[in-house]
Amino acid sequence: MVDEVRLLSEKDLEEAANIFTSVFSGVPWNEPWSYKTSYKRLLDISLTPGYIGIGYFNSSNSRLLGFLVGNEEQWADTKSFYINEICVLNNIQHSGIGTSLLDYLKHILESRSIHEAYLSTERGNSKPELFFKRNGFSTNESRILMSVGIEN
Repeated sequence: MVDEVRLLSEKDLEEAANIFTSVFSGVPWNEPWSYKTSYKRLLDISLTPGYIGIGYFNSSNSRLLGFLVGNEEQWADTKSFYINEICVLNNIQHSGIGTSLLDYLKHILESRSIHEAYLSTERGNSKPELFFKRNGFSTNESRILMSVGIEN
């Protein structure tokens, strides 16, 4: 069986929202995602300029097994790509699907003369950080992620 990696269609976002809800509501994230909020997040990302969405599909039934979404960003003298989300169904993680998605992305970015992709993930020796390190990502020590709470 040869699976297929291809660009996501707008229709594929519905199935992606189901995967997103399942993955990020479970371990290690345990976040309170619903289908509605997951779909809204993915739709918002897809409507942002420079959007690229990639899906990994089972060739026998065309079922989406994992996906990656993000956006190309213009900087002063270069372009970068921000990976907003990447996830693979929990029961088939560690099967090479995430790596296949990143490899496909790299080919697209090379064709667009984009020389950097970056993302934000959990710090520590958890599964997400180790996965990205195995795929060539490193911690950028010159950058930090900061946030501020807004009281309502």
